Amino acid sequence: MKLYFLRKNPTETAAIAVLFAIGFFGLPYAEIGALFLKDALAAEIGGLLICRLVAAAFALTALIGLGLGGTLFPRGSGKEVLICAIPALCVAVNNLPIVALARGTAGVSASADLVALFALQCLFVAAFEELCFRGIVFPLLLQRFGAARKGRLAAAVVSSALFGALHFLNLLSGAPLGAVALQAGYSFLIGGMLAALLFSGGSVLLCALAHACYNFCGLIVPTLGFGEFHAVWNPPEIALTAAVGILAAVPIVWRFCRCRGDSAAELVRFSESAEELRARIRS
Repeated sequence: MKLYFLRKNPTETAAIAVLFAIGFFGLPYAEIGALFLKDALAAEIGGLLICRLVAAAFALTALIGLGLGGTLFPRGSGKEVLICAIPALCVAVNNLPIVALARGTAGVSASADLVALFALQCLFVAAFEELCFRGIVFPLLLQRFGAARKGRLAAAVVSSALFGALHFLNLLSGAPLGAVALQAGYSFLIGGMLAALLFSGGSVLLCALAHACYNFCGLIVPTLGFGEFHAVWNPPEIALTAAVGILAAVPIVWRFCRCRGDSAAELVRFSESAEELRARIRS
């Protein structure tokens, strides 16, 4: 299904994509999971997995329909992509409470099956969010603002701000404001990092893998393990996180600013036909 006509108004279409994400965000995933799994925690994890899998399928269909299928594949050389991909992966892995795990003050107590289910949930949550915000919203805003440094920065900031603001919906589930505000803040930073990775020659799929790794490493202990907040976020862990964040930001920002302007054109150009796109996926 061709949705090319929606590209005439990229700002409005980006807003529709955000509303689409909000709609799927509010699905009763715990109740859906309970239809298949008896354990409450497994039902919550499995239900979210199912909801995000369905949402990702819709988002992928919309992305291809908008002619943005080219965002699914790397566009730069391996060296160009690795300049951003390696720091992004370091940030994702560092989201694991390394110090607390080494000290034994935090750990994972769930079964291997539940950990595997949680890993799949993280993968499809990330896939859905990346397809929406880096695969659709960011390229549409690039189309609106342009490829110059100011334009690409505006597209990255706005798309990341929308991505961060989406997490305030967690307030509806009773999460405390402070925790949600913190989550929105680091989601904004992660969104900017992944937008830079995509712009610099990466792909939505690569962004989704980095995002899934970040979610898994950051949520595995509070979801399936033990460890108080002060034990996880101890001074050495905070110092390590700050150091990794600063060191990772240097090559990512440098690459984002120095990247050639025609990278934006590659992101927003109309992709090949559906038949050609399917052939690339199969290969």
